[in-house]
Amino acid sequence: MSKKLLFISILMLVITAVIVLSYDRKPSVLVAGEERIEEIKEGSKPLDEEFVLFYDGEPLPYYEANKTFYLPVDMYDIEWESAKFSGCFYKEASEAYLGAEGEIPDGRQADLLFVQSYKETNKSLSIATGREFPFLAITGKGYGEYKLVFTGLPMMLFTGTEYVAEDGSQMFLLRLYETDHEGSFVTRCYTQARLRGNTSLAYDKKSLRLNLKELQDGVFEKKNANLLGLRDDDDWILNALYADNTRIRDQLCIDLWQQVGAGNNPYGQIFGTQSAMVEVVIGTGYQGIYDLMVPIDAKQLGMDAVSDQMAAGQPVIERLYKKKYTAQWNASDFMGELPDPKMPDYRGGFYIKGDTILQNEEEWEPLYRMASLIEGEDDVFAAEITDAADQQNIIDNWLFFQAIAGVDNENKNIYYAVRNRNGNAYGYFIPWDMNNSFGAFYADNMYYSEEKEEGINALVKWQPGQRMIELDVEGSRALAYDTWQNWRAGPFSNDALYERLRGLERQVKDSGAFSREAARWPEGNQDQNFAFLYDFTIKRMAFLDAYMEELAGRAGEE
Repeated sequence: MSKKLLFISILMLVITAVIVLSYDRKPSVLVAGEERIEEIKEGSKPLDEEFVLFYDGEPLPYYEANKTFYLPVDMYDIEWESAKFSGCFYKEASEAYLGAEGEIPDGRQADLLFVQSYKETNKSLSIATGREFPFLAITGKGYGEYKLVFTGLPMMLFTGTEYVAEDGSQMFLLRLYETDHEGSFVTRCYTQARLRGNTSLAYDKKSLRLNLKELQDGVFEKKNANLLGLRDDDDWILNALYADNTRIRDQLCIDLWQQVGAGNNPYGQIFGTQSAMVEVVIGTGYQGIYDLMVPIDAKQLGMDAVSDQMAAGQPVIERLYKKKYTAQWNASDFMGELPDPKMPDYRGGFYIKGDTILQNEEEWEPLYRMASLIEGEDDVFAAEITDAADQQNIIDNWLFFQAIAGVDNENKNIYYAVRNRNGNAYGYFIPWDMNNSFGAFYADNMYYSEEKEEGINALVKWQPGQRMIELDVEGSRALAYDTWQNWRAGPFSNDALYERLRGLERQVKDSGAFSREAARWPEGNQDQNFAFLYDFTIKRMAFLDAYMEELAGRAGEE
């Protein structure tokens, strides 16, 4: 065949393909059948360049292992989103991800040819099943084959940069893609990311601590951003959720504490964390489902920095402590020399938080006082405990740990915030790290967790709440009973719990994220069947109903 005839044949093939192309309802997507796309591929060649898919001018997260782009959309709206797709080949994809949105080099934009229009499919079903929509990106130089997947969860994309933080760690460009496309649906900033956790550091899937930054005159400064409406701040946590076979227990407990305990304080603050589930892509690697969490810190509790309080000469310094390690209350732990000079912020299972560590006994005095009361005689405990800490807060925490069967919170995983109340140090407890709950208990396995039905009828003997109940301090049994009745009429009713569980299960499964998580981490602790969680929850409520009736019958007894 002559060169002229070959040229004419290829030209006719391209013309034929263009003629049979049909536009979707919006002219942003060209649709051709699979047969026509194969014909086009035969007349072209694969490209080695990196391809980036844009939606409404935003480069989308990409999983290189299966050549898939992701777009978060509103899975509760049956109508498909209507903004336009575009695509471009680059020598390096980082040009697109690090550059300004919508900047596409001249002559390198690609035509997008989809096998089928996604808008002709059932939106909810396509999202829930993780349906892949194959498409061809084609230019005069050649083509690339890719897939597009829609998710019902927000996504976070971390792109490596040339910048290095002061501690030597790499600086990432962070994009958060929301499912709501009203206005700007992408938040963009720089961030540091470091590993966090204790036993969870042994997991293949790691949790991260994020510090958001912005570049000002060549220097990185703190950058506050309101991520998913949680709070406007620079400090965030990404919880990997690896140990929980349902991936929803942390979010379940956080939501419930928000309903019953986080607002029970006179300061108008949230004494708890807030969170939202997201999917994460780091570079071109899909990482799965995470919980984006607000840290429990002075900002969350409405407390001034320790250094500012000291400079102002405050008579009572408000501080925050985190109990990270299992340890019984022991007053001697908070006296004398530090147990480890290399850890000036640690005593008795607790870490002291804040910007100023004095390394003296004075800053540990609130914990010394609490431990002394718990260790002390009954009459001293009963007479002084409510002068040291808020009674309703103690009852709320004790009752909450019973409700969620939070055995991992019995001697750790809790914060203690000390506030200035009328010139006196006054304490509030705040629960934290609640993945071992609702039937998930610590186990000596690779996940440090397993579901156990025998825990349904076991009390969580958390102090100082257990001592307060045992001694019926200032009517604590009646207060616990009344509080429980209010909870059972609200967020802890069987119907409310079922709806909350069902809503969270739908969120992770109907978004398609649960299946992607399982595919990404095939050795992860994950179970498609949530029946145990539902069953344990209802049986736990029945046990506590009976126990609280018995407790109320003993109200006022010595």
